[in-house]
Amino acid sequence: MHPSASAAAAALLLVALPTLTGCDRGGDEPAAEAAGDPAAPAPSAPPADAAPADVPPPEGVLRAYVWECDGGITLRMKNLYRENAITLEMHEGPRKLPQVVSASGAKYSDGSLTFWTKGDTATFERQGGTPVHCRELRAQSLLADASARGVLLRGIGNEPGWTVEIGPGTRVVYVTGYGQERHEFESTTTHGGDGPGPRTYLGEAGADRIQVTVAQEECLDDMSGERFDHRMVVEHGGRSYRGCAVRLQ
Repeated sequence: MHPSASAAAAALLLVALPTLTGCDRGGDEPAAEAAGDPAAPAPSAPPADAAPADVPPPEGVLRAYVWECDGGITLRMKNLYRENAITLEMHEGPRKLPQVVSASGAKYSDGSLTFWTKGDTATFERQGGTPVHCRELRAQSLLADASARGVLLRGIGNEPGWTVEIGPGTRVVYVTGYGQERHEFESTTTHGGDGPGPRTYLGEAGADRIQVTVAQEECLDDMSGERFDHRMVVEHGGRSYRGCAVRLQ
């Protein structure tokens, strides 16, 4: 072969090598495992340029959780559903933990902090430290989740077990019958000021109507004994229900 032809062939081979080696990528990183845990993000997320601005987690999965851990530690966890990760509010500031492979539950770690959830329990561990057992505070998790969704006020009542969420804006969602019946009112009219006096929300959705009155005064839940900073009265379906509420925003 002529020397110039050999040089040209070598040059072509050098150009082709990066292309050939680049084809054998992907599959090196194992997929994260959710294992059915209620706090677990989805195994994968769509590309950012193809996904909506806000993708809610699946039904039953909250955007935020509150955990009570041994030793008097309270951890607030934000579910970064689209990123397969969580953030934990620490005394030194928030820490983002990506999801890693686990045999069960949902496990998150940045190499120095690990948080492993299994249903309503979890384990928190610092590198080189002793694992700490945690339990979810469900009532506080529901408030943290509602706040993350932009809810302004959240009310609860007993018999037949109902909740009311007001916000974002003047949107009202009324869930009753222990979660079996749901009524949504996208835009309500309001009466009353922003001071300590009562404020009333009136909503209509076809023939369905609701009136929710909120007053800023101490309220004691008649079943749990928990104290709230607002009273709430719901009028719906020809009946009136009294309960308590808390301001979140």
